Amino acid sequence: MHTIQEVAKEAGVSVATVSRVINQSPKVTQETQQRVNAAIAKLGYHPNVWGRSLRRQESRMLLVFVPNITNPYYANIITGIEDTAKKNNYNMMLCVTNGDKERAKEYFELLRCGNADGALLLDTTRNDQYVPRLAKNFPIVQCCEYCEDESIGHVSIDNVSAAKQVIQYLVSLEHKRIGFAGSVNEFISTQQRETGFRQAVAEAGLAQDEVCFAYADADYNFLSGVRAVKELLCQPKRPTAVFCISDMIALGALRAASELGLRVPEDLTVVGFDDVSYATMFQPMLTTVSQPGYSLGKTSCEMLLKKIAGGTSSHVFLEHKIILRDSSASNHALE
Repeated sequence: MHTIQEVAKEAGVSVATVSRVINQSPKVTQETQQRVNAAIAKLGYHPNVWGRSLRRQESRMLLVFVPNITNPYYANIITGIEDTAKKNNYNMMLCVTNGDKERAKEYFELLRCGNADGALLLDTTRNDQYVPRLAKNFPIVQCCEYCEDESIGHVSIDNVSAAKQVIQYLVSLEHKRIGFAGSVNEFISTQQRETGFRQAVAEAGLAQDEVCFAYADADYNFLSGVRAVKELLCQPKRPTAVFCISDMIALGALRAASELGLRVPEDLTVVGFDDVSYATMFQPMLTTVSQPGYSLGKTSCEMLLKKIAGGTSSHVFLEHKIILRDSSASNHALE
């Protein structure tokens, strides 16, 4: 294994100059940079990044907390985080918590021990008491989900507004019996989407007995979506449209409708939330609320890097939009 001294000798410069080139110092001329980089390439020299980070008292590592890796919703967000981190010479460690607070605390020890410079949280629950205390001492930014402590920066969309727009769209299609397929968990997005739904049906003047509710599992998995939507469709007065708070539940709705002999969208309109890749892989393709996953990841990572550098964080809401596809249609059912 070649040393930095050998690189300096090959390039005809000092060890300090090689170090400046490796650390991308602007004080080195372009011609010298080229000579040093050529020497590095020729000798196959690999800088001791770990040792350099220790001397600077930084790890160049970001922790990214996710509740699970089974929901494809997280894929684009994580890609946005990773691309942004890599562009800024940071590495990323994925911390899968599965909703286990004790496991999360074990990962947070990496911050306390200096093995990570900051954390991006996609799994924060709305009443979390531990994260606000930790954020007083370490750089932390929340993405998509966030606790109600206003002092911690986060990047999200307006879930209440998005849910209301879905119901307004369904009402415009003359649907009067609308079902809600939600979940029971502590994520703020879950609460906000149900809040938006309830506000919108009240504003539309829909009768209480025309609206029904069912709940999938906490992680929105497909099979629990099938179960929840079957509950809605087996009501004495079944809904003609179902709003699902995630695409995985909505895909379960398609299966539930099929098993009960109902056609989508002829007999039932289904609207999801997230616009995951699966939404267009099956027929009918899902009408859904599209979240800017890559931008959510990119923006939250940029905010965290700013926080690490000594800056402040804020609350950012990115734009969402409703994507109209095959699973929604006007209500032509006879009353």
